[in-house]
Amino acid sequence: MRSLSIGYFLSAINALVFFFPTVMLYPALATYPSSIVLRGWGWRSLKGRLGPVGLLYTAIWGLGASTYAAIILSFLDIFRDGIWAALAAWTVYSILEASLYLRAAGRLRVRLLYASPISLAGVATLAALMVMTWSQFRFPGEMRYGDLTPLFFGGAACLVASAVITGVVALQIRAEKPTGERELESLLVTLPQYRSTTPLQRPQPTPSITMVREATISTRTAQTALVHLEVMSRSDVQVCLKCGASAAIGAESCPECGEKFKKATSGLRCPVCKAPFSIAKSISAGHYVCGQCFSDIRAIGSTR
Repeated sequence: MRSLSIGYFLSAINALVFFFPTVMLYPALATYPSSIVLRGWGWRSLKGRLGPVGLLYTAIWGLGASTYAAIILSFLDIFRDGIWAALAAWTVYSILEASLYLRAAGRLRVRLLYASPISLAGVATLAALMVMTWSQFRFPGEMRYGDLTPLFFGGAACLVASAVITGVVALQIRAEKPTGERELESLLVTLPQYRSTTPLQRPQPTPSITMVREATISTRTAQTALVHLEVMSRSDVQVCLKCGASAAIGAESCPECGEKFKKATSGLRCPVCKAPFSIAKSISAGHYVCGQCFSDIRAIGSTR
């Protein structure tokens, strides 16, 4: 997940502005928008695997943009209370972003992400200090906190640590997400039809493909077509169309989210996992891949 990783590494660099406000102010203002866009895009790519919580990527974009706009307006002396507005938006989207950390840690089984919400400690510390010492705070000049400076740096360190942890973990997350159930249901499968006056001859397997003989499933279509399905390559697992978790062939429901695996009671269905053949994807003429177990299937049809 390269975009998510780059976004959080940029976020770690942006957080250095709290350590070196004079030196890092302008680099942070320049890279902050890219950080927000990449982080939101990365979470968007994972929304199918995170469930409803995955939709919080919109908050990263919306509240992140609001934070940046308020900072710029305050910096230009257009909106005098811009820092307060930025602080409020930053706090809210940091809480929502922590929800994404925790959800991803559980769904994607990357336990290190459970440490990422340490950013909340940093946000709470910095926000409290800014409110307490507002009369001594000069933006974008030097920040003066006196005896509270070590606590201020500690809060900033929490932000850097959270961003680095998330950036490192993101490199280990696969970008692929399972195709949505609605998208699969909308696939239209067109089976090749062959007119023949002689008995249908099954093609012989080539040496490079080991044919797995399965009970042939046939059905009559509206055009009185007889379709036979044969397995070319059999899978041992099936994938949940809701969360992307896998389970052995024959399992009734997903072990992660409890979603029932698709099983057809009539009509064409996958010879391996019994899913409706309507969710199969056409690879080439007569060659399909099941949308649930990803077994390779050969479809042979005839009309009478």
